[in-house]
Amino acid sequence: MIENKLSFLFKHQVWHLGGTIVLFYIGAQLVDLNGNTNTFLGISALNWFMIAMSTPLIHQAYVWICWRSELCWQSISNTIGFKGYVIIFFILIISRLSAIVLCFVDYGSLYKPGLLSWIISIILFIPGVYTMYSVRKYFGFFRAAGADHFDPKYRDMPFEKRGIFKWSSNAMYLFGIGIPFAFAVATGSQSMFVVAIYTYISIWLHYFCTEKEDFKIIYGNN
Repeated sequence: MIENKLSFLFKHQVWHLGGTIVLFYIGAQLVDLNGNTNTFLGISALNWFMIAMSTPLIHQAYVWICWRSELCWQSISNTIGFKGYVIIFFILIISRLSAIVLCFVDYGSLYKPGLLSWIISIILFIPGVYTMYSVRKYFGFFRAAGADHFDPKYRDMPFEKRGIFKWSSNAMYLFGIGIPFAFAVATGSQSMFVVAIYTYISIWLHYFCTEKEDFKIIYGNN
């Protein structure tokens, strides 16, 4: 039972969204793409960087509003429904791939990639891919999207211990979100390193400030 629903809606969001906005600002100060004349689909490197930085912020704000409003008032179930939520959720997930374009319009801005960087990127890429495989095979994409906020049957499922989850119960954030680092190392893109660091820190802000607090309501103290 949520005693003060409005208070819970905004609980720790100063740290979550506020922290993410601060990280966005710092990241933007670290990158200078004004001299980069590369484009893709008529969009400049600078604008691809802004898209790659904006998408995680929009995605995490969307998840926060949907999860908390559902727990408080069942707002999503009473409007667009879980399917509507999931469609938008995965559109935003796919939109994060804009960072891959950034890698190539900003290719080699930090260093010229070679064999060593490609080997390191593969090493970084493997646990990320295995995480995605484990999510699909054992965890399920709906559950990964936060189905336990919407459907009580997911709340009765045991915590997953197969695949990558054998090594970490939070593998999606620990390894899955590490994939951008593999692209950054492989392409030597300075701006992609900034995006990767920003994405990694911001997802942990989401976990501690939003998801972990939601778990206390959904699962109690278990």
